[in-house]
Amino acid sequence: MKKQMLRLVFLVSAVGFANATYGGESLVNWESPHVHPLDITPDGLTLLAVNTADNRLEVFDLTGDAPVSVASIPVGLDPVAVRARSTTEAWVVNHISDSVSIVDLTTLHVVATLSTDDEPCDVVFAGAPQKSFVTCSQVNTVMVFDPDDLGAAPIRIAIDGEDPRALAVSPDGTKVYAAVFESGNNTTNLPAHGGGHVVLGLPDGPYGGQNPPPNNGDEFLPPINPDLPTPPAFGLIVGKNTEGQWVDDNGGDWTEWISGPSAAMSNRIPGWDMVDHDVAVIDTATMSVSVYLRRMMNLCMALAVNPVTQRVTVVGTEATNVVRFMPNLKGRFTRVLIAKGFDAAPDSPAINDLNPHLDYTDEQIAQQSNPDTASQELRDLSIGDPRAIIWDASGDLGYIPGWAPTTSWWWTERVIGWCPIRSASVKDRPDWPWASAERNSTCSTSSRARSRSSIR
Repeated sequence: MKKQMLRLVFLVSAVGFANATYGGESLVNWESPHVHPLDITPDGLTLLAVNTADNRLEVFDLTGDAPVSVASIPVGLDPVAVRARSTTEAWVVNHISDSVSIVDLTTLHVVATLSTDDEPCDVVFAGAPQKSFVTCSQVNTVMVFDPDDLGAAPIRIAIDGEDPRALAVSPDGTKVYAAVFESGNNTTNLPAHGGGHVVLGLPDGPYGGQNPPPNNGDEFLPPINPDLPTPPAFGLIVGKNTEGQWVDDNGGDWTEWISGPSAAMSNRIPGWDMVDHDVAVIDTATMSVSVYLRRMMNLCMALAVNPVTQRVTVVGTEATNVVRFMPNLKGRFTRVLIAKGFDAAPDSPAINDLNPHLDYTDEQIAQQSNPDTASQELRDLSIGDPRAIIWDASGDLGYIPGWAPTTSWWWTERVIGWCPIRSASVKDRPDWPWASAERNSTCSTSSRARSRSSIR
């Protein structure tokens, strides 16, 4: 299994570097985002890869020392995911043509095409008897097909969230997990004008009607230039805390005007709320959502289930959009996170920053913003926009590919190390709060050493 993963890593690395160097100005290429673009058949002998730009499934033989191309099979428009249902059958999800192509890996032809709802993203197989689950992101549904009776009407499971994409299955096959890509982070806008009122200017508000309100006690950080004219009234982003209160970045409580008795002043109704559904847990026996995992992050990009702990592991990003003013956001607007949760405790995920070497201080941000003082080591260690996570059979090693910055601050799609995620220690970085053993230089596919971290 480890050997297969390394082969997958090297292939992705080669594809990433090819994308970075091959294209010319004459090529205009728009592609749908990948969700699960690579898979290996259960016998470990065949690698499957979606060729999104050319609307094909690429098939590689893994029996030798390096992958060897054996077929390029036309499928639907913009394939974004592929899964092997068996050693002889693969399902390809076509995002633009709203379809699934079922490929016979013996004859190397499409043998069936299933129509789906708008913008399908991923497919997995689970349940007893086995069913096929397909996320349809535009209409927020999961469609369930019977692979033994493709003519049967599919079941549709509604997802209470925006843009479900990536899927994963519990080790026993009784649960399917659907990550909600645009899940939100319990923030909303308090408009400057709502219901005929300048809400932030109300005298009984947290700041006595001062608009804009301060963000640092009774002051502004950074200070407002006194030579500027009086600013116009504006709105404010607020977030819901664990007590259910809607507060701003200075701790001002606006619950009264968002979900309380005065909610109409912000064009809401008393009791108004927002859902924060990061992962939908689907019971394969009842074909319904049993619970939603919450409070993980606001863009859930990929997920997997640890085969030993059975924790649902989600990677993605979290925006600190409650914080105001550009100098306070520069270099720290977004966090790249990994979250672990159980459906038995849906509101209590364990969350770690995937860039623990970044402290987000003004000093470090100033250093990294200056080409003369920027540390290349910090850049090389950083991961952004994580797009997948895979656990090995032992549950000790997880692999996360993502995007990483180059020295010119362009973003290049490449493997940034597939760094082991397990209990270990980082001798040269004892300040990393969730790391514990020696640094492992072998966990990088390049010369850049990555860290082992205890987020199992």
